[in-house]
Amino acid sequence: MKDCTNLAPFSKMAPLRIVSTLSICFLLGACAGGPGLPGTDGFQLATNSTGTAGEGQKASANPEGDLATATAYWGQQFASQPTSLKSALAYAKNLKAMGEKRKALAVLQQASIFHGNNKELAGEYGRLALSLGQVAVAKKVLAIADDPTKPDWRIISARGVALAKQSKFSEAIPMFERALTLANNHPSVLSNLALAHAMNGQPAQAETLLRQAIATGAESPKVRQNLALVLGLQGKYDDAVQVAARDLPAGQAQQRVAQIRQMVQLDPVAPSPQNVQALASAWANNTVLRSTNTNVAATSRSSQAYASR
Repeated sequence: MKDCTNLAPFSKMAPLRIVSTLSICFLLGACAGGPGLPGTDGFQLATNSTGTAGEGQKASANPEGDLATATAYWGQQFASQPTSLKSALAYAKNLKAMGEKRKALAVLQQASIFHGNNKELAGEYGRLALSLGQVAVAKKVLAIADDPTKPDWRIISARGVALAKQSKFSEAIPMFERALTLANNHPSVLSNLALAHAMNGQPAQAETLLRQAIATGAESPKVRQNLALVLGLQGKYDDAVQVAARDLPAGQAQQRVAQIRQMVQLDPVAPSPQNVQALASAWANNTVLRSTNTNVAATSRSSQAYASR
């Protein structure tokens, strides 16, 4: 029989009282895999269809040969011409494709000294900084990269991610909506927008958006598990188990949805956005959510939880 437990309206915020240590173990997958809530909490930095590796491969498509050889080539070019924008961008893209993200960031940071107002550089720098957790830097640089005359949905979505990582969900929502006008029904943007609504106290709207993301045909375990999360937040526990069980053993799905049910029912009204954020962060990062007082979010690593793709 479908569970019909009624919950008070989610918009009525109240602290989530937890009197014991709770373990939230929903694993939403690697942050670089597939569309969906960047894993967080789940917010992710969406890329183009080829992804980061594709950018690097494209940068290495030159007479210098394979990726490693191309990286060495552009490294030499950058060393000999440290003020060259072309060399800096190509070297950074190849480093990123090889997984050397911090080295790539250092290259872009140095290049920004000479080309601080270049929007292409700012876009690369900002998105990479965001993926490495440097939110304040990313937010500032991405504002430079956002060109109203040549709007790029990836940049706009990244700005939304940066705002979401700072828990500024009401400001992040318009960014994601703007990105959607340029990348209609893109699953990662839909997912990010959904999570922003969930954190902002609107799980029903989040559910609609997540189902829309799934309907695009680009669904992933991450999207489904975040759908299970927002279903659980609304008290739709049977539905949440059904969705979670698509990627987890049935018993495990039931156990994990039971955990969210326990957390929701510990409060007579509803979880606050801060506690939803902490919960989603724990799900995404497969970590233990701990609290012995009313401030659950303070004990989570929520400021670092928004994974970027």
